[in-house]
Amino acid sequence: MMRARSLLLLFLFAMTAHAARAEPVATITALVGNVAIQSSGGAQRVAAVGGGIDNGDTVQTGVGSEIVMIFTDKQRVYLKPGSVFRVDDFHYAASAPQEDRSFLSLVKGGLRAVDGLVAKEGKPENYRVKTPTSTIGIRGTEYSVTDCANLEPGGNADCKGDQIVVYDGQIVVINQVDRQIVRAGEGAIVISTQLPFRVLPASRVTPVLPSAACR
Repeated sequence: MMRARSLLLLFLFAMTAHAARAEPVATITALVGNVAIQSSGGAQRVAAVGGGIDNGDTVQTGVGSEIVMIFTDKQRVYLKPGSVFRVDDFHYAASAPQEDRSFLSLVKGGLRAVDGLVAKEGKPENYRVKTPTSTIGIRGTEYSVTDCANLEPGGNADCKGDQIVVYDGQIVVINQVDRQIVRAGEGAIVISTQLPFRVLPASRVTPVLPSAACR
């Protein structure tokens, strides 16, 4: 009798833990090479197509490696080789757009993103991507960021600062001393958190170009 009761308690505990575990905030839809994921608690795993990305995860692409993640609001994020990207706080609920938020960080490397419903329907201040030199806010767009301050060996020596390109829509780029709206066909090079920057033709800014496997 006691053994049966113990087994029942263990079963109920396992079911409760499963229900309490948060659902992934994104799914890996394309992958090239080796990509590592570290949870906020420090546990590490290897990325695989169909696998999930959770809040607090840090995603790191190795040399020659790429990844595409689709968030639950349909936001698409591509990471180029040699990138480190973190999901700081993401929440999407179709029934409560005013509570949605997407706070992401590009620690190094480069990304290309197409926004989802959080950016389109939620509060503008609840979407941002932090980079080493700036913060990006968007509303209905596709853009890329290349962090040239942390290039892998053999990278383009002429690439400086954060190079931001807008392909569709517009974004707002902010650092500690400046704020600029960058529209489709334009770009910006943000050298430092402490220096003003200007809007440039996109042809003068380094883009992020995914391989055919991750387009």
